[in-house]
Order: sequence, then C-alpha cells, then structure tokens
Amino acid sequence: MKTSLFRLLTPLAFALSLNAADLSSFDGTWVMKEAVYDGNVVPVDAVSVTVTIDNGKYTFDMGDNQAKGVFEVDFSRKPAIMKITEEEGQNPGRTLSALAELTPTGWRAVYPMNGGSTPSALESGPGSGLLLAQYERKPGTTAPAKPLRALLILGGCCHDYANQKQILKKGLEARARVQVDIIHSSDSSTKPPLPIFGKPDYAKGYDVVIHDECAADVSDPAVVEGVLAPHRQGTPAVALHCAMHSYRIGNPGQPATSGTPHAFWFDLLGLQSSGHGPQLPVVIEYLQGKSPVTAGLSGWTTINEELYNNIQVWDSAVPVARGKQGAGDKPGQTSSVVAWTHEYGPAKARVFATTIGHNNETVADPRYLDLVTRGLLWSCGKLAQDGKPVPGYGR
Repeated sequence: MKTSLFRLLTPLAFALSLNAADLSSFDGTWVMKEAVYDGNVVPVDAVSVTVTIDNGKYTFDMGDNQAKGVFEVDFSRKPAIMKITEEEGQNPGRTLSALAELTPTGWRAVYPMNGGSTPSALESGPGSGLLLAQYERKPGTTAPAKPLRALLILGGCCHDYANQKQILKKGLEARARVQVDIIHSSDSSTKPPLPIFGKPDYAKGYDVVIHDECAADVSDPAVVEGVLAPHRQGTPAVALHCAMHSYRIGNPGQPATSGTPHAFWFDLLGLQSSGHGPQLPVVIEYLQGKSPVTAGLSGWTTINEELYNNIQVWDSAVPVARGKQGAGDKPGQTSSVVAWTHEYGPAKARVFATTIGHNNETVADPRYLDLVTRGLLWSCGKLAQDGKPVPGYGR
C-alpha cells in the first residue's frame, strides 16, 4: 500500500506554487490532508506525506521514499499552471504540468498521473487519470520569512559577466534567503544598452539592486538620474567592482563636488575612483568594529586582481576593508579602501560597495561571496551586529 501510494503521489511533491502573487508565500513544510484519484478517495491517513518547499525547490517525503526537484509557476492563469521537474527520486528528469489554487487552509492541486496534458479544471473524475490533492501547513510550523528580492544588473566592458552572473546568483542564494533575478547585456562595450535605461521604475518590487555593470561611457545625466531614481527613493544598493567606474559624467580623475552632475554616481557610492594599476595579489584587511559586515571575518590575499584607486572618500562613507598591493606605499593607489558602507540621499538608502571582483576565481571565492552576502543583508537591514543574518534570512 505504501509503495503504490508513493508512486501515485510522488509527482505532487512540487505542487505548491499556487495562485498566489508571490511563490514564496508557499515556502515551508506541508502535509497532504486529502487526495482523490479517478474520482475515488485515496486513504492518506495510513502514511505521513509531507512536502517541503524552499525558493522554487521541493522535497517530497513519505517515509522511506523521497523525491526532490524544481518547479515554475505561471501566475497569469487562474488556476495557476505549474511546471514540475523531478531531479531525484523514482522518475528523475520527469516533467509534468498541473493546476493549483489557494484554499482557506492551504492549497490544492490536480496532476495528470499518466503523462497526460495539463488538466483543464481542479477536479478528478472517474477515468480521468488525475490526482487532486489538498495540502495544509504542517502543525507546529510557520511560514518562513519572505525571501529578499535582489535585482542583479551586469553587462559592459572587460569582464566575464556571462559566467559571473551565475556565480553571484548561486553564491548569494546559497548563503542567504534571497532570490536573485538577473538583467544582463552581452554587449561588451563601455556603453552597454542595459534595458533599465529610461525606466526609472526598473527596481519596482525589489528589496535591493546589485550594480555589477561596467558602463563608463554611459554619461547622459538624464540616463544616470534614471538609474539613480530608485535609490533616491530609498531602495538599497550593492555596488561591485566596475560599478565604481560606471556612469561617468566629466573627468573621473578630478575630485567631484557633491550634488553636481559630475558627482551624481559618486554621491550614491560614497567614494570616487578613476582607475586601477596592474593585476597583482591584493592583501585585504578587514577593519573590525566599524560594521557588522566584517564582524569576525579574517583578512585574506586574492589572486592577481585589480586594486582601484581612491580619488576621494565621502565623509559619510564607512570603510570596512582596505587593500594593499606591493609595498602599499602610495596611499589611494597601492593602498586604498576596497569595501565600505554608505547611506545615500534624504531617504538614506543603504549602500554596500566593494571594488574587488574582476576575475571569475575571485568572484567564486567563498570569502568574497561571504563579504558580498553580508553587505547585501546589511543594506536590507537583515544583518545582526555579530555579522550573522537575522533569524529567517540565513541558510
């Protein structure tokens, strides 16, 4: 009985996206309370069937039998349409479509059990080959914290953004409760046509924007102000590496006056940089006691990397790490601030920035990803004073 029920119910393991506007509302652990197959009630009381969902991934558990996989949901339809792919279990690689909707106590879904097409209605009649199941949250559990939504923007000159976008997404999502969406331009010029240009509401619905673009020659003040628009309204920012050399209006080597177009982008960052020297190892020293971003972190030395210069550091910026190349005897050039926090504008949008991160090996380094994750959590107010994520936002 147990084995046959598992074979019948395994495809359900993923079905929890539902008709909600936000898939994360259904993260957590669920128990199957009722099931109907071919119009007949399936006795689920004899076994414990649970489904655990986390950020688009599911685990189906029925005692000795388990299945794991991923799912997507089309919320534009009512009921919602789910596409489920089993990755581990009795049917790895199997994909099917289902319907789902919310109920007063949880959610329910209907699945084709024999490789059929997407059901047309939330019902299971005689001979339909459909399984209709209802789930409720497991007693003693609560809905997990809603994941942070981060928009990662990449593209432009001089970097392997095609690979770095996935390195960053995977690394951040593995370390914090965050969903990273990507906007990437494959244009490798210093003037990439990023789709955010001319759309000042591009960050709507996001908790933080990660700027990792390299767009030095995007210098139209109107375009730059459009990029700044969500941050002026309070949306936090994380700026990585060549973001510091983007959106240049005027000579980046001349100290900019805050509030002028020359300083539009530097005012967001809290630091002005104009270039870097040769690629050599950078010795990174974390400044303890300055910010929870670096609490308890140990310094390290990168592979060959670029050390960005410091033309000027805003008084409102808080350096949290310094880097040194060679003797480090040229302040601002061979010894400079490489990570800092800042608050931008009247809305005091939190900004974390680091100039490190040119090469893929550095971006993939756990020490780098730990730093960026902490900076992101800090910018969103989800980092405790000890440097750990606040409850619900760690992994």
